[in-house]
Amino acid sequence: MTKLMHEQLTFSTGSPVKIKWCDYDNFKYPLHYHAEYEIIYIIRSCGKRYVGNSIEPYSEGDLVLLGSSLPHMYKSAPEYYRNNPSLRVKAIVLQFAKNFFSSAIENYPEFHNIKTLLEESQYGICFKSSKETDQIKKSLKKALNLKKIDLLIECIRILSLMGETGDKELLNEDYYENSFSDQFNDPRIMKVLTFINKHYSQPIDLDAVVDQAGMNKSAFCRLFKEKTSKSCIAYINELKVAYACKLLREGRLSISQISYEVGFNNISNFNRQFKKITTFTPSEYLLEFRKAR
Repeated sequence: MTKLMHEQLTFSTGSPVKIKWCDYDNFKYPLHYHAEYEIIYIIRSCGKRYVGNSIEPYSEGDLVLLGSSLPHMYKSAPEYYRNNPSLRVKAIVLQFAKNFFSSAIENYPEFHNIKTLLEESQYGICFKSSKETDQIKKSLKKALNLKKIDLLIECIRILSLMGETGDKELLNEDYYENSFSDQFNDPRIMKVLTFINKHYSQPIDLDAVVDQAGMNKSAFCRLFKEKTSKSCIAYINELKVAYACKLLREGRLSISQISYEVGFNNISNFNRQFKKITTFTPSEYLLEFRKAR
């Protein structure tokens, strides 16, 4: 079973923001989570990044925003463990409290983009290389030399820049169990998503889903694709695989047991869908997390 550590962060008295310069021979912290949000900017290093169900390579310039209580870990490449003094991990880590200016975010329209950003951060957000992202990185370097109110203001500015850029991608679109976005204002879609999130771990017949919307099948499929940017079956399979990833990390069930637990009719289809969505087979995914411990 993969151990998940709950990290208790310590902030300066009364301050909701903490920034630090990291200079290590390699990343050492195990898979963990904490209540605070976290921005990680890799200046020098490479290896694998574990965020929720996502396992991806990282390298110089990697910039990620992690939501509150989202499990994560960075594991340096093997060469960083060979006592080579020329190889160092250099990174900037900015952490801020979960309730940091929460009242303003909820009540003032000027903070709408930041509110949306923090909601999306529950899935982990990776920022792609662009001129806008370069500005965020410059602000993070600037923040290293700031304290007190100046650091608070710069943190808000960084979040504002992150909220405005379109050069980002979610690392775990369906990571949270029973999760779905409230951005869908169509009551038919909301009813369908509620039904799917309640029953996705069982074999679901598309006709049963369509019945929830009260539409004919072809019209429903067009609407669902328009609202979610994916087919209904793809959405369901992503939820199933996300749940399977969680069960694999827990280590209580075999792969074949997990296949049926998450509602796949046979293990071949489970393996095929799992690799399509994660790029790993279930066995490879399990091995990655075992190696990461």
